[in-house]
Amino acid sequence: MKKLLRRITVIIIVIAVSSYLWGHSFKQRIDPELNDELREYCVKNGLCKDYCIVVDFSIYSGKDRLFIIDMDKNEIVYSALCAHGIGKKFDCSVTPRFSNENGSNLSSLGHFKLDRTRKTSQYDLNAIELHGMDPTNSNAYLRGILIHDGLPDVRIIGLPCLPLSQGCFTVSSKAFNEINELKSRCNKPVMIYSTDRSVF
Repeated sequence: MKKLLRRITVIIIVIAVSSYLWGHSFKQRIDPELNDELREYCVKNGLCKDYCIVVDFSIYSGKDRLFIIDMDKNEIVYSALCAHGIGKKFDCSVTPRFSNENGSNLSSLGHFKLDRTRKTSQYDLNAIELHGMDPTNSNAYLRGILIHDGLPDVRIIGLPCLPLSQGCFTVSSKAFNEINELKSRCNKPVMIYSTDRSVF
């Protein structure tokens, strides 16, 4: 009986560790040229020049693809899962597509500025409003594109994160708190930059 319990315990530990290692990002920094571009963009547009958030939609959704970047050091200080928009026909659960069109239920690419934190009127989620700053995301505010919680904190090995997004950046409560705390610390608006090309 003791041997069986030990085996079960070992199996549980192996599954838990494998799940963490499989989905967790161990990257230390993004491409230096991109980091410089983002910092220059923030300075030019009156945004926080110390930190920004980058979402790399080229990464499979079951793995960390949202990164908080210390731009002074080009250092990733936090990473997390992030869901993408599911589309009108719920046909984007694995591979994302992108649109700036109202009602598309798709994610948008480009630079966004974080605005006020509030609760959503539907589902009572914690949310941060976003303003798109590019032609590819200019309708973000009108579309109601937000950063909001809703993802579970636990990932399942091999599976994509749940498609709980109609274009919003959906994250776990833990990740949302990290982002909101960063927003509170910065004396200028924080930028989130989303791309479908590798940031590494």
